[in-house]
Amino acid sequence: MNRKFINKIFAALIVGLVLSVDLTFAQTAITGGNAQPVEIKLDHDALGRAPTVKVQIGSKTLPFMFDSGGGVTIITPDVAREIRCTPFGQITGYNAGGTRIDMKRCDDVEMKIGDFSARIDVGVLDVMTFFSPDTVQIGGFVTLQTFADHAITIDLTGNRLIVETEKSLTERVKDMKPLESRLVTGQSGAERIVFVAANSPRGKFWMNFDTGNFGALQFAPHAQEMLGINFDAPNRAKMTKPLKLDLINLGTIEMPGRERQMIIDAMLNYDTISKMTVTIDVRTGKMWAKMNPQTPGK
Repeated sequence: MNRKFINKIFAALIVGLVLSVDLTFAQTAITGGNAQPVEIKLDHDALGRAPTVKVQIGSKTLPFMFDSGGGVTIITPDVAREIRCTPFGQITGYNAGGTRIDMKRCDDVEMKIGDFSARIDVGVLDVMTFFSPDTVQIGGFVTLQTFADHAITIDLTGNRLIVETEKSLTERVKDMKPLESRLVTGQSGAERIVFVAANSPRGKFWMNFDTGNFGALQFAPHAQEMLGINFDAPNRAKMTKPLKLDLINLGTIEMPGRERQMIIDAMLNYDTISKMTVTIDVRTGKMWAKMNPQTPGK
């Protein structure tokens, strides 16, 4: 997929970013009482650069996009029919740009991803309208909400997502640095979104941790003012420019950024997250990270 198409998809995929959702979490568990961490493969067959996971839902197994920046896991109307759910109610929220989003929901939906299983309440949205007609059918989006009762490790370079046990979590973070992070759960407490703190000359600002952002780092005008930067072009337009991002406790990463009018401070992107391995305790919002050897942070 080209960058223009990816950016179009991204604008739609951010639907869960600032949703205040009236959902109730169902209990999640690793199938069979497995005491070992579960490794889930991130594929790129269906959407190219965008990572997907294979999800068994009802009698079908479909690719779902993995989007850490979305607050709510989503299924398509086709999947809702497959599991004999008539979507009901209304989920109302706002994306990063402040646009209102409405969708219906299905409750207590079982999703199996390899040896991991979860029963959760999900949003229902026809996500295929955001893709070209020849795109492989996907079942929806898997977000951090899917792993609400667990800690996970995200390794985009290794194309894997690991659902940790208490023991493996302790071992995993021994050689990682703790990030300063926040867990956003929305007004009803149903969302699962994490924000990471970065330094600026005027204090810290908070970046949405978003594997679904395939463009540059994004900064609202007020965050640019804090950083003392701008993305002005000579013709008074806006342009993408390289900048140094100082993630608290992790170090400095130089990556391209651009301006976006948003109701949040800033947004991380797929390329930056790919430079590190990150562990998130989705229950608490605590995060740890280390730079991958081929991309040192400083």
